[in-house]
Amino acid sequence: MLGFSIQGPVFLGRYTKETERDLIGHCDTVEQFLQILKDNGIHSIEIRILPRGAEESAYIGLIQRIWDHGFRLTVHGHVEGEMEGSSFADVYPSMTYILNHFDRYQDGLTMAIHAYDAKEGSELELHHKTVKLLRNWSGRVGQENLPLRFALENNRKKSIKVDPGDSIEGVVRMVEEIDSPHVGITWDMGHFYSNLLVERKLQSPPEQPLLDLPDKSFLKRVIHTHIHGLGRSGTHNPLTETVSLPLEHYVQALKQHEYKEVYNLELTLNKFEQDLPLLEHTAASIQRLKQAVGVG
Repeated sequence: MLGFSIQGPVFLGRYTKETERDLIGHCDTVEQFLQILKDNGIHSIEIRILPRGAEESAYIGLIQRIWDHGFRLTVHGHVEGEMEGSSFADVYPSMTYILNHFDRYQDGLTMAIHAYDAKEGSELELHHKTVKLLRNWSGRVGQENLPLRFALENNRKKSIKVDPGDSIEGVVRMVEEIDSPHVGITWDMGHFYSNLLVERKLQSPPEQPLLDLPDKSFLKRVIHTHIHGLGRSGTHNPLTETVSLPLEHYVQALKQHEYKEVYNLELTLNKFEQDLPLLEHTAASIQRLKQAVGVG
């Protein structure tokens, strides 16, 4: 199944970042954008992101329209927040509507999540803080018998942040320590490739792609994906140019580990080069992903 992340401002009725309605591909309405995604073969939509403390009522309308269009839903969550209570909905109140209605449209939920990070401090402390939180959440989900899985994501290395999840090894260590059937991994392919380029001191993707892969201990735990290319403006660019990401190589690695979940495009449309209309870059990215995955 192919998925597509829609940026958080769109759920709040804000469709513009750099140019008019660029967050919905310069479409006139979000409904038109959803229909174009569906016509191009997308069957799952991810909320990017749904903060714990978000005003739930602001998101409900578009969430319901996504379901009414026949899409499944995934969620890009966030760890920050101080909510307390006995249920998962208590500690993640903005998920209440989704938890109350998802079983009419799909048989399970996946939430991609980053580890705690900070501008300074100890990576080990952030590791332990992330493990403690996801143990708590997965325990609640298990007690409530919710078919919800958390997918800890590998992040891009940033010199201004301390992040226990900015390496493949760091993500595996946390997931192994949590040791829950409700916790797996989101493989962010663009972040992984970006880190490889940094390690090789490359300023842009090379013509001959770097074919390194994450360790098998990582790949076998992948339950979700974030897929984007690298371009002049950094990550979250389209896959229009082959050099932007060794997509086909990565998809084959997942298939060898019997991955059967969503292949989710996580693109930031307002970062795209303007050499093509936004929807052409989007359609080309979807088409390349379809060919890599082997769907019609």
